[in-house]
Amino acid sequence: MRRILICGAPLLLGACFSYMALGTTTPVRGSEVVAHLSVPLAVPLQDVTVQEVYVATGRVAYADSDSLVLAVDRFTSAVGTNYPGLGTLLTIRRDHVGTLEQRRVSAPKTALLLGTGAAALVAIVYSVGPLLGGGSGAPPGPPTTP
Repeated sequence: MRRILICGAPLLLGACFSYMALGTTTPVRGSEVVAHLSVPLAVPLQDVTVQEVYVATGRVAYADSDSLVLAVDRFTSAVGTNYPGLGTLLTIRRDHVGTLEQRRVSAPKTALLLGTGAAALVAIVYSVGPLLGGGSGAPPGPPTTP
């Protein structure tokens, strides 16, 4: 039971996050963001260069009013192909960023998850009770005769 909880917790907790638009706010260093670009970029990635990148997902390495530097986890090209970012540092001018979204904890999703977990725990405890026996431990009496 403990192994199931330990293995399932990261999966369930991943559902508690959502991306919120930042607008003109400068993201904090280390925060996870998704940058939707208004101007496509060519991104060098080890031996190849990915052309026409429109979406970059990763952690903010540096940010100011003029530029944004991401340690990229994933790129998405214009045709929808995903590429691993491999931690590549990508510098994006702020005027090339169409929208910027930051990963945050979602209160409704977290509340729903906690409520569902509590209900499941109550259901498990309630269903296991009859299996353990609820009587006095004495054997049943003789059957009645017709």
